[in-house]
Amino acid sequence: MVDVPVQAVIFDLDGTLIDSKQVIAEAYHAAHAEVMGADAVPPPFSEYCRYLGRSFPEIMRQMGLPLEMHPVFMRESNARMHRIQVFDGIRELLGTLHERQVPMAIATGKDHARTEAILGCLGLLEYFGVIVGSDDVARPKPASDMALKIVDALGLNPATTLFVGDAVADLQCGHSAGMQTALALWDSPVDEVRRHPCNYRLGQPGQLLNLLEVWRHADVATA
Repeated sequence: MVDVPVQAVIFDLDGTLIDSKQVIAEAYHAAHAEVMGADAVPPPFSEYCRYLGRSFPEIMRQMGLPLEMHPVFMRESNARMHRIQVFDGIRELLGTLHERQVPMAIATGKDHARTEAILGCLGLLEYFGVIVGSDDVARPKPASDMALKIVDALGLNPATTLFVGDAVADLQCGHSAGMQTALALWDSPVDEVRRHPCNYRLGQPGQLLNLLEVWRHADVATA
């Protein structure tokens, strides 16, 4: 266990705060069918999930798919925004952190405007001092740019900042910025992600509070 106290938290969005995987899957398949043709067989969504945390254009590059899918994906995912849910325990976690005046921020592979729209729709926007989308930096996750932009904006110490996410890109971003990292397990990340080094593995959102309270007796599984 790391003995440096956590004083600020950066969250990924999809798979960490919000349950959006089904919406993403449907938008991905709709975009592939429109751009590539209804008869074209898309790479399995499980391959897409290998690159979660990255921007959609970067995922397309990794999968060898055309960037023309991006505007269609945006349209289809926006049309399904009302179906996105907040994971159990997240509202309580954010409310408690807010009450304790713990600085919070978002670093997501989504673009900034869509991130704000989703958070606003879900009633979560007020909790975050800074939101950084993939279009706000030159190098999105897994590079450190997003995390460091938040550090600069909020005046944070990277060593006492925790980056929480459900993807390898999240853990790499936080680590390369000199932060502590925590893997969120409640959206069942694939084995490749579970094996990636991190400081903490959180089985449920409420466990994050233990990192802010009793360090040597926290009910958190360390890496």
